Amino acid sequence: MLKPSPTIGKVRFLNAIQTSLMSVQQFPESAQEPLLEALAYVLNKTYLSRDRFRKFLAGLASTNKLAPSTDPGEYWRRVNFLDIQQGGNSQIEILEMFDEVLQETHGFSIDQTGSSDGDFIYLDDCIGTGSRVRNDVCNWFAEDAPEIVNLHIITPILHKGSYWIDNMIREAAISNGKKITSYRKWRLFHMENRLAYRHQSDVLWPTSVPDHAAIQEYVSFLKGSGHPPVLRTPGNPGVSKIFEDDAQKILLEETFLARGCEIREEQGNLPDVLRPLGFSILDTLGFGSMFVTYRNCPNNCPLALWVDQDDYPSLFPRRTN
Repeated sequence: MLKPSPTIGKVRFLNAIQTSLMSVQQFPESAQEPLLEALAYVLNKTYLSRDRFRKFLAGLASTNKLAPSTDPGEYWRRVNFLDIQQGGNSQIEILEMFDEVLQETHGFSIDQTGSSDGDFIYLDDCIGTGSRVRNDVCNWFAEDAPEIVNLHIITPILHKGSYWIDNMIREAAISNGKKITSYRKWRLFHMENRLAYRHQSDVLWPTSVPDHAAIQEYVSFLKGSGHPPVLRTPGNPGVSKIFEDDAQKILLEETFLARGCEIREEQGNLPDVLRPLGFSILDTLGFGSMFVTYRNCPNNCPLALWVDQDDYPSLFPRRTN
């Protein structure tokens, strides 16, 4: 029997259940119960609550991994926090929470940090493709970055496919006369989503193209652009074990793919980058992330989780940038 968590509260819990039951009606009746069970299993592992995120920041404030030879309090007092995000409010809100954590842990606020020899810290709640981080950091190098930089990018959720931004960030530094002496990315979850490792991916990556009219139409669109869908071989639910088994993963892949293709047909104004399984600048079936945070639902999650629809409430209403 489902019971409300003490941190959620009875009213909020009941509202969430009601929204789930209404939202799931967008799917075929035969798929509704298995889909709810699959979502309950996966989101129990991937949903990042406010409490969970705060614990991540508390651990960050206390660790000496960023500077093993330095006391954590001394390290964070010298750090320079970057507030350079060009879209959305995630970085502002994270910095506000980390400010509270620093005061509780070390007795000083972010306003009391910063030094000429301190590392630079870029915080975010999730890195998918890495495009936003790349834009923010590269623009910073072009405008306000000092000549010498030790840079740490820190997030609880990091997808491995974002590796492509690393060289671009280094090149941006060089082209603007800056020097990166140290560059590292830190994470709580390291999720596999690279093309070469798709057969063990941690994102929704379909194993087949179902005989479904809307899916077939979208696949024809991809083939017309010269990018037929690249599929994964079934049998491996992913290296991070967020899915119970591959059968559960395939259920989510096929159900969300079908509904995502239908949503694209129903809402003709969606841009091409909003793929059935989530935002992707590449011509694919979509990114396929299953991570949602207390702040927001990333647009690289399946469309059926967050796109506003006339007949069904969004399971995770999304605040856009």
